[in-house]
Amino acid sequence: MIIKNVSHGVAIGGYAVYVHLPFCRVHCTYCPFAISTDLSQQNAYTDALIREIRSRLNGEEIESIYLGGGTPSRTSIENLQRVADELRRGGRPRSPSAAQAAPEFSIEANPEDITPDSLAAWRDLGINRVSIGVQSFDDVELAAIGRIHNAQQARDAVAMTVATGGRTSLDLILGLPHQTRHSFERTLDEAIALGVGHLSLYMLDLEEGTPLQVQVERGRVRVADDELIASLYQRAVTKLEAAGLAQYEVSNFARSGEECIHNLRYWHRGEYFGFGMAAHSFINEERFANTRNIRDYIADPEHARDFSELLGDDERKREQLFLGLRQARGMYYEELIRLCGQEASEWIERGLRDGWLRQSGERVAFTSSGFLLSNDYISQLF
Repeated sequence: MIIKNVSHGVAIGGYAVYVHLPFCRVHCTYCPFAISTDLSQQNAYTDALIREIRSRLNGEEIESIYLGGGTPSRTSIENLQRVADELRRGGRPRSPSAAQAAPEFSIEANPEDITPDSLAAWRDLGINRVSIGVQSFDDVELAAIGRIHNAQQARDAVAMTVATGGRTSLDLILGLPHQTRHSFERTLDEAIALGVGHLSLYMLDLEEGTPLQVQVERGRVRVADDELIASLYQRAVTKLEAAGLAQYEVSNFARSGEECIHNLRYWHRGEYFGFGMAAHSFINEERFANTRNIRDYIADPEHARDFSELLGDDERKREQLFLGLRQARGMYYEELIRLCGQEASEWIERGLRDGWLRQSGERVAFTSSGFLLSNDYISQLF
């Protein structure tokens, strides 16, 4: 499978690989992901990962590798080496091209795990992109969501990573408890000044059952209101664009050539393998996922799948719309008409008139204000 990403000048071929490394020192109050704070299981979990990779990867060409979590930077170098070695044995790295010097190999890391030694060790593994979970450069906001690093640790970690010359991304969250217009703008200014090539800006999502959601529901914690979040999001888009970090997806901004190849695959419906507990895969129009239970996964990783869905025409169309329109480049006008008929034409006219859509040449895309309610707007097409 080859997907040509004309907008970003990148040819996406082969497969992507996602590896879920669930271990964290603490469970942050907002986090809904499948994680474990029991580091004593790390070796057994890595053994299971090796078994699953060995059973499923059979010489496929690998375009990108993404170590996500959890906090992959909590996994020991020895275990990361074992995983990387197995991926190389089972898969075939895609040949470098003019657009991409080597297959993209990303690791998510928290600031407290970043040191000169860890950066050097990751580089020796072939990792060439580090995504740092900063979330905020404000100590009060960090404490409110249970992060164990402080703002200065985050500044030092980002600066250290940027200085290596490797690709560096950082995550920020908009809408945190105690966040104000001033504190968010200060965080954004610091992120820009640190010189990263990529920034992900996520709006706080109060997932049902997370500690933070319960605290907000019971009135113990207050978060920013929707009006402030909308205003700050649009301000962020403008400020990041002016700093050379162009928006290429609803939550992602990058300097030219530093877009995340791995995530582009998801948004272009490219095929990918997911290994580890709770990991998702998409192969031959089938989406499937492993169990979220770490004990069940360790016991039988070769048969850990607990969800599977073969996509029909309606599901494929829905995905094309949601994934295509969440990108800043949007979709071709004719493609929207092909997928949704006359209803799409009326939808586009309404969006252009009301200001939540924009048209650039043959493409239709959301404006920054339209992105804020994009799921609602796209649902109007069904």
